[in-house]
Amino acid sequence: MYTVTDLSKKLKVSVKTVRRHLKNNGIQPVDKDGKTSLYDDHALAVLQDAIQTKRSKHEAVVNAGVANINKSTNTPAESVQVQERLEQLDKSTHTLAGDEYAKAIANQVTEMLKSDTSVNKAISLLTVAVNRGRIIDQQHDELVAEIRRLDDKVDGLYDRLLHNMRHFNYRKMAQINTQEFLKVVSKQQDKGNGQASKQVKEKEKESDWDKGQGA
Repeated sequence: MYTVTDLSKKLKVSVKTVRRHLKNNGIQPVDKDGKTSLYDDHALAVLQDAIQTKRSKHEAVVNAGVANINKSTNTPAESVQVQERLEQLDKSTHTLAGDEYAKAIANQVTEMLKSDTSVNKAISLLTVAVNRGRIIDQQHDELVAEIRRLDDKVDGLYDRLLHNMRHFNYRKMAQINTQEFLKVVSKQQDKGNGQASKQVKEKEKESDWDKGQGA
């Protein structure tokens, strides 16, 4: 198990960065030691992916920026547009899924700028990608919020169950069960006595009939 400080040391980033990635990727603690949240190896792995992807996304954006500068056929205005959109792309995503998408787009733009592809196509791609990256993060955030809502609901039901178990009057329940059991037994006995009485009467009738025949 790891505390936030433990995760910070293992990942070699600040506690603030760890907390940001925990929140952005909807990572919940698996246990608590008093008020201290504890995380498992799965959380550590997700954080490693998230931080590495964030770094590689930024590197991809920087590489695209270099390709933009080196593209001699660009006009100054076109170069500015590309650079502005690359910076927007770098800042527009904050989840693991969003950063993966942005990194792929930045790599694609780099290849486009290194080829004979029109710079306008790269600008158009970046414009669309910035909006899509935000949508990906928004959908992720909504999903995380829904999961947390369901977790809270389940926790509420569990707490209610524990409360009911702690305050349940088992002695009274045992008394009620005993009373009901005795009622059932009493009914069965009454039924058995009734059948026995009926059999006695039938035998008496048969005896009387036999005597009548003998006469």
